[in-house]
Amino acid sequence: MAPSIYNLRRLLKYRSKSEMLEMFDGQGQLVLIVAQFMIKVCSEDDPVIVLLKRLDHSAKISWGYTHYNEEDRNLSIVFRSFMEELQVFFKVPNSMSTFSPKELVAAFIDLQLEILQEILNLQQYFIHQVEDSIQSLEMELKFLLAFLGDTPSQPTDLETTKKILVDIEVVANETGSFLYSFFFSTIRISMTGMKQTLSNLLGNVELLKENIKKHCITVAKILPCGVTPKTSVVSLSLVDSTLDYLNYLMDNDDDKFVDLKDQIRTIHQELTFFLTYLEVEKYPELEEFLIRIRDIAYEVEYIINSFAPIWYLTLRIPQVMEKIQLVSTQFQEKKKSLQKNAEYLSQQVSLQVPRPNIGDGKIIGLEDVQYEIKYKLFDGTSTLQIISISGMPGLGKTTLAKNIYDDVRKHFDICGWCVVSPMSPSYHKSRNMLIDILSSISDLNRIKILNMEDVHLAERIYRSLMGRRYIIFMDDIWDVNEWYDIEHLFPDDHCGSRILFTSQIADVGMTASSRIFNYPLRFLTPDECWDLLQFKVFNNEQCPPVLVDVAKKIARNCGGLPSTVVFIASVLKELLKERSLWMDVAENITSYISKETNDYMNMLELSYNHLPMHLKPCFLYFGAFEKDKEIPVQKLIMLWDAEGFIRKVECRSSEYVAEQYLFDLIDRSMVLVAKRTSDGRIKACSVHGAMHDMCLRVAEKDNFMKVMKDQLSIYEDHHRLSIQSRSTPPYSRPFGLHVRSLLGHLPDPSAFIFSSLKLLKVLDLSTTDMSLYNLTGSEVLAVLKYLSVSSIPSSIESFENLEFLFVDNKEVVEIPAIFLNMVKLRHVHFSGGAQFSESLRIQATKDENFQMNNLQNLSSIFINDENDEKTLRFFPCLLTLKCKITVFWDSFGNRYRYPDFGFLNHLESLNVSFRPSYVSDDISREVIYLHRSLKKLTLRNFDLSWNQMNIIEMLPNLQVLKLRDDTIEGKKWDTWEYGLQELVHLELDLVQIENWNASRYHFPRLERLVLRSCQHFEIPFDLGDILTLGKIEVHGCAKSVEGSALQILEHQRARGNEYLKVIISH
Repeated sequence: MAPSIYNLRRLLKYRSKSEMLEMFDGQGQLVLIVAQFMIKVCSEDDPVIVLLKRLDHSAKISWGYTHYNEEDRNLSIVFRSFMEELQVFFKVPNSMSTFSPKELVAAFIDLQLEILQEILNLQQYFIHQVEDSIQSLEMELKFLLAFLGDTPSQPTDLETTKKILVDIEVVANETGSFLYSFFFSTIRISMTGMKQTLSNLLGNVELLKENIKKHCITVAKILPCGVTPKTSVVSLSLVDSTLDYLNYLMDNDDDKFVDLKDQIRTIHQELTFFLTYLEVEKYPELEEFLIRIRDIAYEVEYIINSFAPIWYLTLRIPQVMEKIQLVSTQFQEKKKSLQKNAEYLSQQVSLQVPRPNIGDGKIIGLEDVQYEIKYKLFDGTSTLQIISISGMPGLGKTTLAKNIYDDVRKHFDICGWCVVSPMSPSYHKSRNMLIDILSSISDLNRIKILNMEDVHLAERIYRSLMGRRYIIFMDDIWDVNEWYDIEHLFPDDHCGSRILFTSQIADVGMTASSRIFNYPLRFLTPDECWDLLQFKVFNNEQCPPVLVDVAKKIARNCGGLPSTVVFIASVLKELLKERSLWMDVAENITSYISKETNDYMNMLELSYNHLPMHLKPCFLYFGAFEKDKEIPVQKLIMLWDAEGFIRKVECRSSEYVAEQYLFDLIDRSMVLVAKRTSDGRIKACSVHGAMHDMCLRVAEKDNFMKVMKDQLSIYEDHHRLSIQSRSTPPYSRPFGLHVRSLLGHLPDPSAFIFSSLKLLKVLDLSTTDMSLYNLTGSEVLAVLKYLSVSSIPSSIESFENLEFLFVDNKEVVEIPAIFLNMVKLRHVHFSGGAQFSESLRIQATKDENFQMNNLQNLSSIFINDENDEKTLRFFPCLLTLKCKITVFWDSFGNRYRYPDFGFLNHLESLNVSFRPSYVSDDISREVIYLHRSLKKLTLRNFDLSWNQMNIIEMLPNLQVLKLRDDTIEGKKWDTWEYGLQELVHLELDLVQIENWNASRYHFPRLERLVLRSCQHFEIPFDLGDILTLGKIEVHGCAKSVEGSALQILEHQRARGNEYLKVIISH
């Protein structure tokens, strides 16, 4: 366990205590920075760590005394001793074998930047005398840090690279010596000596930069194509993101890039060319070029966003251009070669199609599905029928299908099977299926079959099946086209023939044929898992009583997957029947599954490997979230977008495209639906625990992301970091030159050196109480796209590329006027509500033509007067709005009224809560004007006039209506005959009505009716005849409401309606 410095930190905050230790005010804070670094690089039994523990203990004792005493003298002695021991930490550490020399140098420079940042915050007179020189040193160190992350520093096996790294280490050590001598000394500071040392140090840095320039030129000649990519997970959309940023630079007037705009434009054109012509889906062999182009895009983005001086940019940008041109030439040559050889390649076929190991066929827990499928096989229908079994890997699709196939084959004249190889090219799959099927239904020699042409294989199969009753088992179909390729081989002679196939992809079963019956497999219950585990481990014997509770825990922890149960059973069979050993398995199932390569994990990874290229990063991103947690879909999609995973599709929003990605992953049984919205859209999703384990395994193997749990961080060479520990020490701040995303339970953000995180696009600080910290230095995060915080940071105006802002505030916050400068914002959410600041409201009255056309979602906003309404007009393209309103005085109309939402002609979802005021009772029943575009409306705490209800009912596109804590005029609702024709979801929550007159014609498309805490009316009986109505929910309502719901159900059952369900709860 890492030592604590809590007591020392607390003591140094108080001047009366710290002044007896420090040579100057603030020196103690510098000591704490180095102490935090020590903890990360030293073992717990290191003498200096032992001394640190002693120091913290002395601080704890001293804290209890208000006057200077013996304990304070002891503390001073220990503090002086500790200061002397610090000197060894002011040179690059060389005893950490886990990290490369370059990483250690980078971590040491990062420490120096943290110290310099604190020094520049000191209010000491001597700092002001050398402030300019210290700032220059800080900028030079930032450049060195940027260089260490750039491509020319990567080939560390080259002599020129080794030499330049040694030169950088020398300068870093000289900087360390300077810092220790003048800021960690126990003697008085010499200003003359400090100025001279700084001058010499900056002079050495200039010489170093000349060597770096020569090195970059040399390396470019030796390694023109760059270095091995960090990760094999690629996506064209990642290059899209870089193109967007290059566009931004070309439109920007930044002096730094004025002379480079032509070159940046050329790079943009070359990358666009690759996106247009890189047909990876058609030619998988071209993926190598996508990886190289992706890395070049990252390199361009890195160089431009680093703290590089103009000379370095002028040197490196042309080098990147040369690299792109070389890759472009090689790409075109490769593509021509592939096109010429396409015909030859299509004739190559793998002749080995092994039949999978299906197990012993024992079915436990799926007997109900097995019965249904067997019933369908023998239901007397003479026409050819297809039965599909679908579900995620490990649910037992193949085992179930094989068991059924073996049980029923005696009832058919011909029985055949084939296995579809998901990783084979399309042509290979078709041929292999033909070979498998013919081999299984005929007595022909396999060698003879292998030598037959495809057309003869197909003809032989068709003739063998004509006029016969047959069953064909096709295992593991991944693409409906695989079925379409051979569908014509199966004659329908009305003999009662059947096709049985399994697929992980539900859509295959749904679209293969109109005659198909799809059976999606469910997860096993805990009891079914226990039965299966008992059978696999003990066969027909009983589990020893001493192990029963532990074994049941193991079964529960298998997550309902039969394959997990079977695999863990094989582990248990090899263990002694000792409780402690089995308890270890129960608590560490994941490690037992993933610690070694096995058929089970390979089966899961096969699902990942078969994903289209654009879905791979989206799926691996689920590893960034904690296991077994529901993930809000809105947050997930926005993170995908900010990361650059979503491809641009003409005439489609990125949100729509991202939703299609999610649907595809769900259809492939890799992602589960956790919650749905009232209109049936997916609200939250999750991945099964086994899939999550596989996510982490692949993400780590492919360097896509690093997940940190209960560990200290000194250097991270990943683009994405997810911290999934709530006990991460605050001083273990993440640091890495290429980090683009920080998520999870982050430590104290005030300790971040944001200049070392300048490429951040995603920063999630939602779990951190920002009222306790600040984000000093975060203004450098120019490319940040996604920010989640607990309060609005003061540096937010610097985030000019921000698109997604989530503020998880507990109290109402003010939105500053600088908000209007963030024109790229698309989604803004305040959990605890927000109100427009006075400066923002004033601007609204002065500049009525200003608009933020990108803003689509805004919640939760207070609208208190007409100036707030004018401010809302700045956002005419809103799709979703959640707000709290009150009546206010309209100076133009000379009356009190509600806000007008009619001008929001793109608005699709509106959630409005009314806040009563002292004038609420003095006005007549006003109406809220709504635009016809609305699809979803929620009103809370309103007195709704009949006129208002008519306005609502006339909304032509309204699909979801929720009335909560509302009262309808006269407590009577007579629905209009021609209104609410598109409504699918109606919810009445604590609505004050006593008489509701409605018929099936008023809600012809209603699917769900939800009533909560309603007391004085009955559900119109005629609503039960709505053909689409599938569910009536009654929660906490009066007996009359419950009774009317049961009457409707009874009547519908009597008429044969088994579709309608009624749910009643109290």
